[in-house]
Amino acid sequence: MSTVSTLCCGFATAVLLCALGCCASGQKSEPGMVFTRHPQPFTAPLGDEVIFECSLNLAAEKFAWKHKPLGSNDWILLESNASGGKTSKIVVDFDNESKAGDYRCVAFYGTSGLASDSARLTQARLEKFMDKGNVYLRVAAGNNVPITCPVPASVPEAVIQFFKDGSPIQNASLTGSKIMLIERAKSSDSGSYHCQVNNYITSETYTSNYKTVLMVEKNASDQTPYFIRQPQHEYKVQRGKNVTLECFGVGYPIPQVMWSKLGSTLPVRSTYSPTGLNLFNVQPADRGEYDCIWTNRAGSVKSVIILTVVEPPMVLRAPKLSTFPEGGELELSCNATGYPAPHIEWLINGETLKPNRYLEIKGSTLYISLVEKKHAGLVQCVASNEYGSHSGYNYLKVHPKQHMNGSFKGRNDYGGPVNGHKHTRVGGRRRGKNGKRKNDVMVPPNQPNVTRLSDVSVMVRWSVPENHGLPILFFKVQYRELGQKPNSKPAKWMTANSDIPSHVRSFEVTDLQPEHTYRFRIAAVYSNNDNAMGPMSSRFHLTRQGDLNTNPLPIPLLTHTEALNQNQVILLWLNTNTSADIDGFYVYHRLSTSAGDYVKTTVEGKDANNITISHLQPDTTYEFKVQSFSVTAASEFSQIVRAKTKKAVTEPPIPQVMAENKVDPVESVSDSNVYAIIGGVLGGAILLIGLTAIGVAYKRRKHKTSRETSQDQVSVSGKPITNGRVMNGGITDSKINITSNPLAGLESTEDPMQPKSGQQSPMEMASFRNGQNNNGAGPPQLNHNTSHPPTTTPTSNQSTPEPPPPPILQPIDQPV
Repeated sequence: MSTVSTLCCGFATAVLLCALGCCASGQKSEPGMVFTRHPQPFTAPLGDEVIFECSLNLAAEKFAWKHKPLGSNDWILLESNASGGKTSKIVVDFDNESKAGDYRCVAFYGTSGLASDSARLTQARLEKFMDKGNVYLRVAAGNNVPITCPVPASVPEAVIQFFKDGSPIQNASLTGSKIMLIERAKSSDSGSYHCQVNNYITSETYTSNYKTVLMVEKNASDQTPYFIRQPQHEYKVQRGKNVTLECFGVGYPIPQVMWSKLGSTLPVRSTYSPTGLNLFNVQPADRGEYDCIWTNRAGSVKSVIILTVVEPPMVLRAPKLSTFPEGGELELSCNATGYPAPHIEWLINGETLKPNRYLEIKGSTLYISLVEKKHAGLVQCVASNEYGSHSGYNYLKVHPKQHMNGSFKGRNDYGGPVNGHKHTRVGGRRRGKNGKRKNDVMVPPNQPNVTRLSDVSVMVRWSVPENHGLPILFFKVQYRELGQKPNSKPAKWMTANSDIPSHVRSFEVTDLQPEHTYRFRIAAVYSNNDNAMGPMSSRFHLTRQGDLNTNPLPIPLLTHTEALNQNQVILLWLNTNTSADIDGFYVYHRLSTSAGDYVKTTVEGKDANNITISHLQPDTTYEFKVQSFSVTAASEFSQIVRAKTKKAVTEPPIPQVMAENKVDPVESVSDSNVYAIIGGVLGGAILLIGLTAIGVAYKRRKHKTSRETSQDQVSVSGKPITNGRVMNGGITDSKINITSNPLAGLESTEDPMQPKSGQQSPMEMASFRNGQNNNGAGPPQLNHNTSHPPTTTPTSNQSTPEPPPPPILQPIDQPV
């Protein structure tokens, strides 16, 4: 019987591995084994025994159980069951707090392992009351009065019993937050209230230390509405659940309440009740800011409530079935949703991957720069947040490397050998057309970061190293699509149309294709009209996410704007979910009278809450909006706010003080003063004659030097040269114009930062070419900002050369 069982298990394993091989070759969409039962979460007191169980549709050769304690990132092996089968169990003797945490089982098929979703073991507990004094309430009759209970921390949620004057209250009307509501209070409701809590798992019961003393008045004077209990600032509710937003206001006359939602109407699945605003079957579109306002003839009071819709993780797209060469590079993505944004864990054969020199986990993407045979098997991504976990997996094959004379050489992204280093030319010195070295340093931008904005757009962010090199005039963003098939040739580089101001460090690239892979780079144009390119970004796969309403990132709440001066406005915002895993915020602004594109600014850091927007026009109204972002997505926009810059300060003209040297007409001049004046006049005349002679000699000397210099500056063809440029009676403006057409397309085997021997980089070469369009036909293209003087008509005795067009950056296709 044992032999038959072993043969059957071996046959099932062979069938499974065959199925995995078929999946890798594209004959099947996904592997055939699945967990039919994952371990389930438990809440238990110390001293209990807890049983975790997992089951699969195919029998495994063996199982292993692992435990991750609370606050740890490492999984500890607990038990390895060599018997195998479809089901496995483990009994946990919960005798110590250290055994709380997450548990998972791993099913092995040969060397390939598949991990289940994790389940959390939580210790049941009930803390004691911490209230420190009686609460006294005095309200007018007819108001709805909430009686609160200072419930201590309890796992699971405690059961509450209210008492009035020492007697238990039967059938009390309790709200979702365990508040007892007295509707249309009467004088008979006056009294002393307290509460008691019970944990049904630990069987513990505690009574509040102090009481709430209520006095209901029949005759009351006018009173502005106020909150007996300050409304809860934020509610977190799982998608599909119901929730009541509580807001209790009292006053006299009895106030009326009005609810509204910032930026939109109230959800259709909402109703009013004495307990608050009831929302049913909550969806992500319902999240946002809700305002409740209580009003009577004496005044009003308002409260802001934030609704956050949370979701357990869901892996929408598992890693692709892939084959990678040994010694090569690996890049896999995992598309998951959930709120708060889930943490992504990568496993191969049930073992958690840890970042190292050759392995990087960035957001939901796994990068391995040196693939080894040990990476073959089941690759799995696990998305987890405080509301659960979910995983997706596929089969990963590693193609053995080919040995040639005992050695193997791979190539990196830029065509160089794989040695763990990438050489990037930063700044440096280059030669001009005349062969002389230029001392000015052009420091290129750093490698850009890319974030998904939508199915067809991304945000590219970059920085520039601090340096003392040439000032940057503007940036250009370039991108190209990589081949969809392995070893396919990438497309040519494309250039976004916009000239990006030098103070801006982010740009939105639109009109991309979902489910396509791209690389991006930043070109900088400097004050010497030359340019340099930064290194390429990592491979970025633009995923299709569909409905933006499922976006889990928090929507920032703009709270304040203020004009600092005629050119600057400061913005302050609030992160509505500080626990969300975000990388920062995008801030958008534009003229309020314009329907054009917004200018985008990036603020790094999840804790950032303000920015000063500069380079604005004076006495002008702008509109602003903010969104949060992570490496894989961006949130919906905040509400739009407007702010106006201050007027330009006009300084009064500085009065000109004229020196006067007047002689009083009534004053008589003595004979001695007359002689002194005559002597002064003669001396001044002699000095003036001397200075005139020196000036004439200097002009003759300068004229002679100018003629000699002009003769030295004439080229072989007789054209006058100034600063190395052919002139025609005027000064040329040589501002470079980077066209919106494809720039020089480097093949994947060429390093854009390291030109071939004897060549310059494409953008450097193009800066010295005459202006032509990309088809090689038509008249030279001139920068629209360039101003040229009119050309003089040559006489029969003199031939005046035509001025060359200013240098225009044009695409140059280099040979592969």
